[in-house]
Amino acid sequence: MVHARAVQRRQKATPSARVLGPCAFALAILLPVAATASPAPKAATEEHTAAAPPTGAVEQAPPPATSGTAEPPPAEPPSAEPPSAEPTGISEPAAPSDPPSGGAQDESPADATKPLPPAAAPPASPEPPPPANEATEDPLPAASTPAGPSLSASKPPRIDGTYVGLVAYGCVGLARVNVLETDGAFGGWGLYARVGQIVLPWLGVGLQGGGGVSYRSEGGARQTLRQGGLMAEFNFIPAPKRLDLSLRASFGFGGGAVREEGRTDRSGFGGALFGAAIRYEFFPGVAKYRPRRGGGFGLGPELGWIGATPAAAGRPMANTFFLGLSSSFYFGD
Repeated sequence: MVHARAVQRRQKATPSARVLGPCAFALAILLPVAATASPAPKAATEEHTAAAPPTGAVEQAPPPATSGTAEPPPAEPPSAEPPSAEPTGISEPAAPSDPPSGGAQDESPADATKPLPPAAAPPASPEPPPPANEATEDPLPAASTPAGPSLSASKPPRIDGTYVGLVAYGCVGLARVNVLETDGAFGGWGLYARVGQIVLPWLGVGLQGGGGVSYRSEGGARQTLRQGGLMAEFNFIPAPKRLDLSLRASFGFGGGAVREEGRTDRSGFGGALFGAAIRYEFFPGVAKYRPRRGGGFGLGPELGWIGATPAAAGRPMANTFFLGLSSSFYFGD
């Protein structure tokens, strides 16, 4: 009875042994193979790390293989210079992580030598930099060609600079003295000199001095009037670049006396003198010998007045009106 149960149990376990027998045989074969295949991914990882060039190093092509099995080229030592902050075309590959033990590595050595995609270019600045040859200073304005010669270049001012002059004139005058009867007009001539400086284009300051003599007849007797003075003058030039016209005002001191033929006594006047005149001048030949320089020799008519005013009503006095020829030389600036 006991033997029969043991035989029955052996018969039931036989199908399990038949199934487990092939499985145990397969495990016995696969375990040594898995143990020998697990170091392969680490070798591929080391080969990939050695084949990747360092940052900043120049990538060189491998030498041609001389045998059936090509050995990877030795990696060049990294450069001593620090890596530049600028982005390069080759990015540093990330260190691969160790695969889990017992797993298979899908990456092959051929994939490790493939070039990596270039790094993204830095974003362009919103404003482009100025060109290198752009001038930093404002360009000089182009010289404009005048349509014609300017007035100042064609005709510089003639009444200009230091001047000297002489005026010769004919005059008509009136005189009143205490002793002699001088009811009529005197006629004669006179001469005075002038010197000064044109201090502004429209203003000149100077001195003038001179005198004259004139005659008349009274009851068949000849009367003679002699007078003179020294005055400061101011010349006003209203349009120095267009007209050689000047207006003169002067003041000073002087005097005169009247003598009558056949009498030894004389009667006269003296004190303050005043004067005024207008003069226009022509400058012959200056366009030839002074074309670009002011001044020159001028001639022109002059009309004026010189008066010795009375100190009180009924006191001696004299007024002389003259028309003369003015000659002046302006040295210019």
